[in-house]
Amino acid sequence: MIRDGLGFDCATLVGPPRAVVGDSHPVVVNLDYPGEAVQYIATTYATQCPAHRYAIENRVARRFIDLPYDFRDSRTYLEALKPCGFHEGLTVPLPLPLGSVHGIVRPGFLALSSIHRRPLDNAARLALTMLAAELSILTDPHPEQCRPPAELVIWAGQGRVESRVGDRAAAPFADKLVARIEALHSRDGTGLRFRHRDATGRWWHVTTDSAREGVLVRLMQVEPDVHLTARELDVVGLASRGWTNDDIALSLGVSVRTARSHIESVLLKLGVPNRTALAREAMLRDLDSLDAIRCVAETAPASVSVPRHLRTVDRRK
Repeated sequence: MIRDGLGFDCATLVGPPRAVVGDSHPVVVNLDYPGEAVQYIATTYATQCPAHRYAIENRVARRFIDLPYDFRDSRTYLEALKPCGFHEGLTVPLPLPLGSVHGIVRPGFLALSSIHRRPLDNAARLALTMLAAELSILTDPHPEQCRPPAELVIWAGQGRVESRVGDRAAAPFADKLVARIEALHSRDGTGLRFRHRDATGRWWHVTTDSAREGVLVRLMQVEPDVHLTARELDVVGLASRGWTNDDIALSLGVSVRTARSHIESVLLKLGVPNRTALAREAMLRDLDSLDAIRCVAETAPASVSVPRHLRTVDRRK
């Protein structure tokens, strides 16, 4: 939907800060922004950019052309967007979370960027504004406070892998794969959330969080979700990011016909009518896979030129 429907190459859903004013915004979802670019959006852009304040104050989706000045002269454009080859963008402000005090908690927002120079049409801009309330639900930080304790917690950083909670031998990942998860976490600029099937057929829910000088990988065994196969989960992860059947087939090493068959199967199993609904379902239920995340990290969108200094994952690994 992001690429084919709206014409944007990258998107990120950013939540409201979870503490006092001045804190950075948590990145809830990042679709194809380079890690350093999305971190800039969640910090400097969200807290200092006049264009962002203008969009928030007006409470409506704002394009570059809607601003009272040329956004291409701004620090955000010159330091974060232009180096990636972006020429057009949009910010959709989200409603404040329930219970917040106006002026105390900054709202979350949806940011989108494209390499072409065509502004989004007014009808689509209005539609995104009307969806803002639904999107804000996905950024609500309160459910995270009820997150159940992990069965296994592994710390990775500085070339080391250490067990913090549980028996390391029970983990579904070898140390080399944990190190890869650490690298993917660092590149993505936000915590990873995915499911993984180990060699014995057990399913795990895996999340990552930044920790001092490293990354915490939390694992919990879960029941299979609507009986998706491991390959179907890969397809869900890529399709929910807006990848086409051709892109999915190329990255996973299967035929386009097989990719299409997997899409039809997951739509049926999840009970959703189309890819847009599939993306929402995947976001709500953490239906993603390590292979899908790896494909995204190692295969930059062909239409987006990523500067060398932002390529934090080495393809040769």
